[in-house]
Formats: sequence, C-alpha cells, structure tokens
Amino acid sequence: MNDRSHDDATEPTRDFSRFLRIPEGHCELLSARYSNQHFGRHSHDRYAFGVITQGVEKLYYRGGHHFGTAGTVVTLSPGEIHDGIPVDKAGWVYRMLYIEPNWLNEVVLSGRVAASHLHLFHQPMASDPALAATFLGAHRIASQSSSSLERESVLVEMLATLFQRHGLALAGLGRGERDAVRRIKQRLDDEAEQNLSLETLGAEAGMDPLYLIRVFKREVGVAPHSYQIQRRVARVQAFLRAGMELADAAVACGFFDQSHMARAFKKVVGITPASFRNSLGR
Repeated sequence: MNDRSHDDATEPTRDFSRFLRIPEGHCELLSARYSNQHFGRHSHDRYAFGVITQGVEKLYYRGGHHFGTAGTVVTLSPGEIHDGIPVDKAGWVYRMLYIEPNWLNEVVLSGRVAASHLHLFHQPMASDPALAATFLGAHRIASQSSSSLERESVLVEMLATLFQRHGLALAGLGRGERDAVRRIKQRLDDEAEQNLSLETLGAEAGMDPLYLIRVFKREVGVAPHSYQIQRRVARVQAFLRAGMELADAAVACGFFDQSHMARAFKKVVGITPASFRNSLGR
C-alpha cells in the first residue's frame, strides 16, 4: 500500500484526488477536494459511502437537494441517481469508499440476504459525527495498513455500524409505469454499448417517446440517454479493472472515441480513465 493518506486539514486549497484500490472486497478508496468539479446525474454499480470533512457539497437525490457539511456521512446504494456540486468556490473535501455489493452481503452481513439484495438508507446524507470519526479512521487504515486482516476487520466493523444506524429494508417497485421503467433500465444495462433509439425503447415500454422520457426521468432522475452514458462509464471501469486498454474500452462501451469516453468518465467518476487505470497498479 503506497498511498500515504494525509490529514484533510493540512491539504492545500487547490483541488486534488487520490484513488486507491485494495483487495478486500475489491474496495476502492477516494480522497479528494473538488471546487471546479460538477458531477452530472449518475449512479454507481457499487455502494458509495463517505464523509465530508470540509466545505459543503450539494447533492441531488430522488427529486430533492441535500447539503453535506463537515461531519456528514454519505450513503448511496447501487443504482441510485445523484449528482455532486460545490456551493461556493471553496468546494468540499471528502473521503469515499466504493464497496462491491456481493462482498458486502457475504462478508459484512454473513450471507443473511441474497447476493443480489440491495440495501437502502434513510437519507443520502446524515449528520453523525461519531460514525464520521469511525469511518475516517477505517478509511485511513484501509489506505495505509499493510495487513489484510486489519484492513478487512476495520471495514467490516465500520460498515456493520453504518447499516445498523442508517439502513432501511429494500422497498419494492410498484406496477405499471415503474415496471416499464424497470424494463427499459434493464435493456439499457444489457445493451449499454448499443445505439438504441427512443422509438425502440418506447415500443418496449408501450409509451410514446416524449412520455417515456418524462416517466423515466421522474422515476430514475435522468433521461434514458444520460442513464445509458453512466452505464457505459460503469462498464469502462469494469474493463479497466480487468486490464483492458483505454482505446479498446472506449470502442467496447459504445463511445465515439477515447476523448468522448474521457469526458463522460471524468464527469461521473471525478478522475480521468487513465488516472483510474493507473490507480489499479497495472
């Protein structure tokens, strides 16, 4: 582990990002300050947990906006549409963990739920100074420790506490329009690299194109095209983790070229595809 984490209070005022991957659960760790970065609406294929240590982040989630300040715990489930923008020139500083869902269900929850089960939370942001301190300690140990046992132990204990304090049971989707949106989401997941037309998607949903856009955006938070782009970015991440070259990943995921992929990737992930690949230690 060669990423030496620093105390956020000592960081320079300029933007920075440090990205690291550890073997335990294939977890990915981010430490960053963003003042110029504006994340578009997107979702992750992993849980995204974090703590804001300085500044203020504005977050869109389920039709409303939330504001996170120092000590705020961030809890986002896979597939939950959100964004992230600064509210002033100072931006915000935070530490994040991106957790693989199957590992979490198997190790943290000891297989008590199905591997495909996703967990939801009371709110995407919550003021919880005690848990924030525990999270930051676990994040530093996971970033710095050379002991796999120590890294996994602190992560499991912290995550169990997080779910106990802020978790909710998974709510089922309704029928009708939500079922149609679910079918369209599944198709966009399965065929993210394809240039699917609104007419094709509308026929599958049984809706005209304009109505489909409105219903999909109301339920998911973004239009079908935007959702497709963020799914492509998720595929790029998976391919880069597997060692694929940047240019090949761009083609495989349906981007026009590598520059097009890089712009979309940075808008969602916050770093370039090259930085993401290099962080994997290849």
